[in-house]
Amino acid sequence: MKQNIFHIILVLFLCTFSAYAQLDSIQQLPEVILSDGKLVHFSKGFKLEKLTDSVVERNAASLTETLRYNTSIYFKENGFGMVSSPSFRGTNAAQTAVIWNGININSVFTGQMDFNTISPLNYNEIDIRSGGGGVQYGSGAVGGSIHLNNTFSFKKNDITKVGIRYGSFSTLAGNASTTQIWGDHYLNVGVDFISSENDYEYVGKNKTNDHGSFLRFAAKVNEARKLKNGVATWNSEYIYNDRNFSGSLNTLGKDAYKDIATRNLWQLQKKIGVFNTKAGIAHLFEKYSYFPDSEKPFNNGGKANTFIGSLQTEVLLIKKLRINGKVEYTFIDAEGDNVGRNSRKTLAAVGLINHKISEKFNYGINLRKEFLNDFDNPFLFSADAKYKVSENYVLRLNGSRNYRIPTFNDLYWYAGGNLNIQPETSYQVELGQEFYYGNLKADVAAYYISSKDLIKWVPNSGGLWQPLNINKTKNYGIEINLDYSLKFSNRQTLDFYANYSYTKAEDLEKEKQLIYVPFHKAGGTLQYYFKQISFYAQGLFNGEAYTTTDNSEYVNAYTIFNLGAEYRLSGNTNLSFGSRLNNVFNIYYENVAYRPMPSRNIEIFLKFNI
Repeated sequence: MKQNIFHIILVLFLCTFSAYAQLDSIQQLPEVILSDGKLVHFSKGFKLEKLTDSVVERNAASLTETLRYNTSIYFKENGFGMVSSPSFRGTNAAQTAVIWNGININSVFTGQMDFNTISPLNYNEIDIRSGGGGVQYGSGAVGGSIHLNNTFSFKKNDITKVGIRYGSFSTLAGNASTTQIWGDHYLNVGVDFISSENDYEYVGKNKTNDHGSFLRFAAKVNEARKLKNGVATWNSEYIYNDRNFSGSLNTLGKDAYKDIATRNLWQLQKKIGVFNTKAGIAHLFEKYSYFPDSEKPFNNGGKANTFIGSLQTEVLLIKKLRINGKVEYTFIDAEGDNVGRNSRKTLAAVGLINHKISEKFNYGINLRKEFLNDFDNPFLFSADAKYKVSENYVLRLNGSRNYRIPTFNDLYWYAGGNLNIQPETSYQVELGQEFYYGNLKADVAAYYISSKDLIKWVPNSGGLWQPLNINKTKNYGIEINLDYSLKFSNRQTLDFYANYSYTKAEDLEKEKQLIYVPFHKAGGTLQYYFKQISFYAQGLFNGEAYTTTDNSEYVNAYTIFNLGAEYRLSGNTNLSFGSRLNNVFNIYYENVAYRPMPSRNIEIFLKFNI
């Protein structure tokens, strides 16, 4: 953790350079512009959840914490701050796509994203799109996708935000961002960091998490320039992580991991006649170093560069039929101590249609075909529809075919990679219902996923682990979301949010539940506002989850509660402070077998806007 000077220099660099950004002229430049318009226009029949700023700030330590407490996604976490991977509707981590401003940023080595390496405070919008998204977002969007978006606006609203947090286990965190708008220019610059000794006690075990310290630093630049009949945009992000890996109840931790990621996206959008045309160029870089012994310099690692070029055009016919055509070329060049040097080229053609037949009914049809990446690429499709039965009741329906391409580790890992591995494919269908009654909103979704050729690492007769296409699974379940708001007066409100999910994810060969997929998961938050003060109580229930494929062992179910309070100074609405108490009843719990999570802990915070 000796790169602080480098980080300071980087911040100064980011703050002194600027570029140009762009947007959707077919909408006549709305006040708030999304880099990923597909998420809004071509997902009408899919379940979409948007997390508000207040929701994110309550669980801001990492994207893991944000999503664990506020969605139905289960996270397999090797101790707090360590490697964290999701199970979205019972699928595995490589079947959940993370989308940054419209680009899939899952690792080319593992095919997944470590959610503890991402700060949720770096984005204007965090959305969860449930169900198959392979047509729009490519490989891995099987169970669902997490969308991290930076928006643009040319409406004058200069603001600077600063926050600092300090808590148990010598945890220090802070964030700062400024947004400046002048003339036809928009600029947003920000930094975020968290550092912790992470030396929490294992409740009731007379042991301490002695090797779990971590540091995360992130910086961002988002810039836009309004053009005649269009916009030019630039999104940039830098993330650095330095972690000692915790041990378990039975082993001492001594290994460490460092990784760096940079992401840059340039887009130019112009309205040409009736067509809204967008050209984009992106560069993604990832680098990691694994240290078997954190006290020694020896390490192995890898790095990868991904270049993406895309051209798309969209037309809105008689304000009812929206058609989008896109061609995207991706080139990946990667090398690592355990995978050698390899490359991959992919050409994708995508067609999206949304037809709004009336104010009550619209439907969509989406198609995708890929070429060049040396696989038998499946033809992907999805269809969705949304029907407003009445003011109080809405029906959704969607179905799709999705896939996941083998990762570089699956193909080239020196100790067992398999060059004959084939892509996974899946079919799924979902029926959703939305209910509105006064201040109560409810969403009920039922889904079914059938998958084949799942990639699974298994030992061969010689004991060598290799990936094979052997698994067939089916996933089905139900998700319920409730949202209720009650306003007593202009100064007094009560908000309630809750979610529940039942997930059955079965290995059809073994007729067993997949590992680390709990049958039941529930969460909820009750928040009360009175004048300048607010209180909240937050609860999370995770049912037991099997840890072995024969379902003979499991991590126990647990329920934990968090409390928090915030006070905004009277007469000064720009300054607030408060505290949060996590794991109020000091419950022992695990998300991964023999990897205890934190004991009771407290955090204090200060926030102000300029």
